[in-house]
Amino acid sequence: MQLKLKRSQRTGGLMGGKTIFALDIRAEYAPAERDSINRYSLGGEVIYNSQKATEHLDRSLQASSAFKALGSLALAKMNLNITIASLAKGHHIECKDLAELLGCEEAIHAACTNIRSYLDAAATFDGREVVLDVEGAA
Repeated sequence: MQLKLKRSQRTGGLMGGKTIFALDIRAEYAPAERDSINRYSLGGEVIYNSQKATEHLDRSLQASSAFKALGSLALAKMNLNITIASLAKGHHIECKDLAELLGCEEAIHAACTNIRSYLDAAATFDGREVVLDVEGAA
């Protein structure tokens, strides 16, 4: 999987003097990854939902850096819903400041790490046997 990012900016606002930062983001899946996504019906899996992010924002503020929390807040304000399939089509995100944009980018990158975990797990359902050593407390 490749995550393709395109950063840009434009001027906007009432007087046209405000810089608006933009991020176009899209995932490109390898053929084997697309096969797994289709076989296991993973395309509809939500990897980021801004409404849920809003509910968990307090935890983000406590558990992570202010930078990551800012990204979560920025995405939460956008009413953004990203699925594995929609990320392949791409998303356009606009932010009012650079820190907000970088925070959004970080949150989506983390979501792509989760996609990678899904795809890695899906690849293991091929009948193989896995042996784990479980040790008790000594």
